[in-house]
Amino acid sequence: MVRHKNRIDRLRASSRRRDQNGGSGRLAEMSARLDTKRIASMARRPVFNSSLEVVAYEIVLGAGPIRSIASSDAGGGSKLLVNSVLEADVAALSDAKPVHLTVLPSAIEAGLPPELIPEGTILVICSNAEPTPATFAAVEEVRNRGFRIVLDDLTANPRLHPLLRLAYGVKVNIGSSVGPSPSRQMSALKTAGIELIADGVKSYDDLRCAKTLGFTQFQGSFLSKPDGLGDEQASAAQLGSLELVTLLQNPDADISDIAAVIRRDVNLSYRILKVVNSARYSLSRPLESIEEAVVLVGTRQIVSWVGMMGMSGVNNKPDELTRTAMVRARVCETLAGRLGRSDARRFYLVGLFSVIEALLDIPAEQALRRLPLAPEIIDAITAGRGVMGEVMRAVIAHEGGDWARAQVSGLEDWAMSDAFQTAMVEVDRTWAKIAP
Repeated sequence: MVRHKNRIDRLRASSRRRDQNGGSGRLAEMSARLDTKRIASMARRPVFNSSLEVVAYEIVLGAGPIRSIASSDAGGGSKLLVNSVLEADVAALSDAKPVHLTVLPSAIEAGLPPELIPEGTILVICSNAEPTPATFAAVEEVRNRGFRIVLDDLTANPRLHPLLRLAYGVKVNIGSSVGPSPSRQMSALKTAGIELIADGVKSYDDLRCAKTLGFTQFQGSFLSKPDGLGDEQASAAQLGSLELVTLLQNPDADISDIAAVIRRDVNLSYRILKVVNSARYSLSRPLESIEEAVVLVGTRQIVSWVGMMGMSGVNNKPDELTRTAMVRARVCETLAGRLGRSDARRFYLVGLFSVIEALLDIPAEQALRRLPLAPEIIDAITAGRGVMGEVMRAVIAHEGGDWARAQVSGLEDWAMSDAFQTAMVEVDRTWAKIAP
């Protein structure tokens, strides 16, 4: 027992030194850069394939289409400059996936900077573009260099049709009806090997319809919606995982409490020890207990891991839903801190469980009432009541690019995007460590 305690004490000291030295250097570096120039409205939208795996991310900007795409900073890193308002680290936001950037033809004609590489950038030609002979020549030049070109909403701008021979994909908003003529056109595009990207997919029914029409990539808010809403009861195992996540948000919990909660789930305990015992932590010998893992990694990180592992194991849903929940949770918690709230962990739970209806495919109130949650948290999630509800609604609006509704009383305009960008990087890094 004494030997075990001494080992935990040594790990605790090591963990403190690592925190003092700024363990997540890349994240700290990015945060410092964000602090030097506040960020305008920005959101990241996933692009899914037919298996609902994320194949790319679209950067959505409140400032409109990109006029000036990128430049080098003093350290040689790649930055995204949009209308002289947005400045962000492209690599950090992309999670090593290609980024869709909606551009005006003038940005391509001006010449792409060398920091934008073909493998990581897909240029979406804005649907209201006014193409000229110079436009066609510039698009052909970047396409020959390996950049993929996507045409946005050809029906709205037939003048873009000459660019079809250069296109990797065509984006269609399926929110408007797709009649027989467009359907025949899509069939011809598919035959020509052009990727068909369905935008505005608002439900799983929309998704199935888009697949039937021949679309191969998908964007929209369907991920945060249930796939049919029944009255079935969630299983004890499903709710058990979510209950663990809830219990670990107790601000008074110490290492022993956290370890005791984790030990209730054998699979969770195994996964945590497996990650910590991996080569990433360069341990001199394997850990002997959950307590040691908590001390080594830190309570905050362990709680984040449990949240991801617990939610990702609840139902057969795309991994991106878990990531969405974790990003919302961190943004809600951060904004609560900026508001001077002492109950930021409650805001975290509101963001985390804002996806519970989509996660379990049962009414949110029915699921939430079976978890150890305060009535105020349930009301915030189900009815948007109170400050927690206001923050949650604003976070979801920002996520969907609804900038007008993405406002929280008492916060400056930049606070939301600042919190989102930091949260996305944190969650991406955590997921890379614990994903199955």
